[in-house]
Amino acid sequence: MALIGATTTQNGLRVRTELDRGRYPLGTKVRDAELAAVPLVRHGFHGEWDYTMQPAPEKTPPTAR
Repeated sequence: MALIGATTTQNGLRVRTELDRGRYPLGTKVRDAELAAVPLVRHGFHGEWDYTMQPAPEKTPPTAR
């Protein structure tokens, strides 16, 4: 954590890191369709690693009749 936490850029970006000590189940499967539905914008350089996750589109509540 210390290495990534010390990262900065020429434009002033600083990284804050925090260790998540939560416990999570192992072996959880994500179907290809679920992963494809995640709104990612891949960066031009190393888009397989560098991407921006966009907010999920808001779901319109059903209209009352």
